[in-house]
Amino acid sequence: MSGKSNLLVVGDYNRREYIDMFLKSKEDFNFFFLEFSSKKEVTSYYYKTYGSALFWSDYQNVYNLLEQIKPKKVLFLFIESYYHVVLNLACKSLNIPTYLIDHGVRDVNINLRFEKSFIAQKSFTSQLDATKKFTHLFSRIRTRLFLIRSIRLLPSPYASFFQQYYTVRRNNHFLETWKKVTSPLRMAEAYISFSPKVYEVHVHYDHLPQDKKVHFIGFPGYDHLAGLKLASNNKKQIIFLDQGLVPRRFFNWNEKNYRKFVETFASICNRYGYQLLVKLHPVQPESDKNLWTSFDNVKLIDNEELTSHLPHTNLIIGFFSTYLLPLMALPFTTVVTLENHPMGKIDVSKSFIDAGVAEPVYDLEELHSILQNIKTLHQKQLPHKAKFIEEWMYKFDGKAGERLREILLSDDL
Repeated sequence: MSGKSNLLVVGDYNRREYIDMFLKSKEDFNFFFLEFSSKKEVTSYYYKTYGSALFWSDYQNVYNLLEQIKPKKVLFLFIESYYHVVLNLACKSLNIPTYLIDHGVRDVNINLRFEKSFIAQKSFTSQLDATKKFTHLFSRIRTRLFLIRSIRLLPSPYASFFQQYYTVRRNNHFLETWKKVTSPLRMAEAYISFSPKVYEVHVHYDHLPQDKKVHFIGFPGYDHLAGLKLASNNKKQIIFLDQGLVPRRFFNWNEKNYRKFVETFASICNRYGYQLLVKLHPVQPESDKNLWTSFDNVKLIDNEELTSHLPHTNLIIGFFSTYLLPLMALPFTTVVTLENHPMGKIDVSKSFIDAGVAEPVYDLEELHSILQNIKTLHQKQLPHKAKFIEEWMYKFDGKAGERLREILLSDDL
């Protein structure tokens, strides 16, 4: 093995965007990824471009795992399942630095107001569920034995804390558990957060003190968008960010009202001569793709195509999405957020509406006026972008990945 230090990243490494946060650190560490019981749960092998995958069932116990990997630092995308918790406690007992690193936008407005919606949505916690049934019976048994052996090896006070956590978690959703279990032993030693506003959610749910160690870095995944300018040959097109609201059972969306939305939305945009470049959410089924592409003015795009089209596009429309943050921050964009949810006027994008960088639409008929007054709306949003960047993105300078790299290379926490 090379002379580079080892980093252990704990979280869903099937998601490419989670892995690419470490793009600027790729050559500086040996990366190990951990989340699943066995290879049968891996659906993407992109992680191999960074490092290797580990599986709970391949180790006798958590100390055996840590002894073999010898990580310089351990980064959790979340600390929720029994396996996450026991690993975090073992790291504490061995003085291995641990971090909780952001992997998406968090918003006090959303997380607190729609907490019950998240609890009701089973798929939202499918990867996090502490009672998750692993896909292979043999690996499930071995993983359970890994947990039992690990618990037995935890020294005091970590062993007693784990029993407390287990007792609460087995009878409660993870959000309820976080309210009941407030001990700092549940938390990582430090936080790596995208921005002050995103960090507010951690402060709330993790009961963090004011002096908790936190590093603000910006969004590494959006470094490539910083500094983009509007091309001289901009086109009459709209980038639309969908959110997979039906499969995720959000805000009373269903197949019928979603189909009606797509038909009406595409028709209005077509009436004013706009081509729709639609970026679907990864959870959306093939039927959604077929629905969108049935319209002549619609083209489906991926992340790479979005980046290439962006300099030629000044109008962005979408449901609430992490991806909206850098698009709202760009100086040439005008952003419209769709708030036309069947649940009613709930302002999912309230934080960004209040920040002045997004115009809400509660009824698609409002688009008729908006699509004829884009320049006026842009002048309304432009003065608010600088403060929005400071609060929600920390910095939008293309160097978030470099800031993360420096934290990981440092010998300090």
